[in-house]
Amino acid sequence: MQTKSINVELPYDTYLKVGAVASEHFESARDYIKKVVSESIREELELKDIKKQVASRYAADEISYESLKTLLGSKDAERLRIYKETIMESYREADVVAARLKSD
Repeated sequence: MQTKSINVELPYDTYLKVGAVASEHFESARDYIKKVVSESIREELELKDIKKQVASRYAADEISYESLKTLLGSKDAERLRIYKETIMESYREADVVAARLKSD
């Protein structure tokens, strides 16, 4: 596997904490940081996937807005509600235009 190095500056107290926690796991600070960063990225990607699945279910009317708020939080739920309403309005407008063109 190809690797790339980065330089990270930490506050001294954070540096000490990383070293302490790493030693509890019998790892070097370097290996511990690599593991924690990898796990964090994996979890973030999994969370994004779950959010996409929840959004898809809301768009398909499989879950309610209240459930959406519970699962994603108010801010993301409201954003998705607005997107869905905007898309649905666009479809309705397209249907009206198509009906007019068909009748002409």
